[in-house]
Amino acid sequence: MKKLVSMTLALLLALCALLPAMAEETRTIRTGVLTMLNVTEAEMLNYKKARNLIGRHLEQEGVVSNVLRQFLDEDAPKVNHEIVYFDTLDAMLMALNAGDIDEITIYQAVAQYLTHGDPNLVQIMTFNEDAVGNDLAHFIRRGLLANDFAFMFMEDNTALRDEFDAALQAITDAEMEKLVQDNITAAINGDEISPIEMPVIEGAQTIKVAVTGSLPPMDYVAADGTPAGFNTALLAEISQRMGKNIELVVVDSVGRAAALASGNVDAVFWTRTSGASNELAAASEEERAERGEALDQATSGENRETVEKLRELVNLHDYGRADMPEGTIITAPYFHDIIVPVTTQARLDKGAARANK
Repeated sequence: MKKLVSMTLALLLALCALLPAMAEETRTIRTGVLTMLNVTEAEMLNYKKARNLIGRHLEQEGVVSNVLRQFLDEDAPKVNHEIVYFDTLDAMLMALNAGDIDEITIYQAVAQYLTHGDPNLVQIMTFNEDAVGNDLAHFIRRGLLANDFAFMFMEDNTALRDEFDAALQAITDAEMEKLVQDNITAAINGDEISPIEMPVIEGAQTIKVAVTGSLPPMDYVAADGTPAGFNTALLAEISQRMGKNIELVVVDSVGRAAALASGNVDAVFWTRTSGASNELAAASEEERAERGEALDQATSGENRETVEKLRELVNLHDYGRADMPEGTIITAPYFHDIIVPVTTQARLDKGAARANK
């Protein structure tokens, strides 16, 4: 009996010795995301898993590189993923720098602006613009790894939506490119940005549009208190073309739906959508089947397995409405950008230290 007890105690002691090592093997990666309006946490976690899956695929195709890949395997069984929502970019950055979260996902233009101005911030995934990639890589990059920006309205405000659409269509490609160069590219490069003067049209109707006020270089409030950024410049152009005044109303991410539904604002500019997903959702069952068959024919082997896993994780038909509450409508997209993860240099240093043990 004593021998049995001794063996049991020895096993328990051995198990206790292993517990710290087991705990170290299980990591939780906390990802900060700006609040979306029509997606559950479970759906967002599945999207995170899909991003990890397709990130690996794009790396194999030479389309992207990942600075964390040499330090950790984020697809390992003992890695837990957690999504943390934030209503503002500032709050999300504070949590990242404090170590409360491990990374954030944000638009590439914002990521480039942030990393250019803060050497402690690092863009995890970078794209090789010269890489060709296969059909699946193009599909992934256009759909799941990117967002389109559009203006959002309540569905009973179709007339105003159509006016915005017409104004957007009146802006030529060259004019839109100049807006991008003057307000996004210049800001990323650290150039001085001119404040945006919103037109004042005597006696004209005033349209209230929700903006973040804190998403540079898309839109933000400059040091002198004036609005600036690409979206603000675009709204000034739309105001001129519509012949209506536009009043900017600062609303955080989670407050957009309430501000729109209550009538406090007439439009929200910063709605994330997916043109590829919306096209798929609008297609007939026959067209969807044809597109699915074409994608299957264009992929084989491991690529086919990747497609099947993606279909299990993400509903591609609904992805375009992940940031749209029921009862809302949008304009045609006016800007397209890739979504990228950003982390801190401190996290990279920790990963390097762990890898070198």
